[in-house]
Amino acid sequence: MDEEGRKRVIVVDDDIDVLKAMMRLLDGHATVKVALGAEAALEHLDKAKLEGIIYDTVIVDFTMKGPNGAWLLRQVRDKYPDTERMLVSGHSYMDLANFLDPGLVQRFLEKPLDFDDLIEAVTGEADA
Repeated sequence: MDEEGRKRVIVVDDDIDVLKAMMRLLDGHATVKVALGAEAALEHLDKAKLEGIIYDTVIVDFTMKGPNGAWLLRQVRDKYPDTERMLVSGHSYMDLANFLDPGLVQRFLEKPLDFDDLIEAVTGEADA
């Protein structure tokens, strides 16, 4: 949590427009950082940890250039076990099941995203 009691969230995608939209949507509901790709996200998480900052939630797209979302979620699970892991995809969870370890994904959101569902997933509260 940040100084104002809001969750710290990092959103990871390889589409800059998606990242901008997610940042605008979640602004005011959480402290949001974005990362362009899985490797950039892991680098940011590691740097933040050195500064004493641990993220509450990581929201990652499955399909990205470079390492996919499952790769990043494995890294987060191993290095940051208290960080909630959310996966976003245009594919159904069943379509991705062969790529996901049991327990890897704590919350799955299918595209197109319902904005109220996303805010509720991040904050635990329905958007008023």
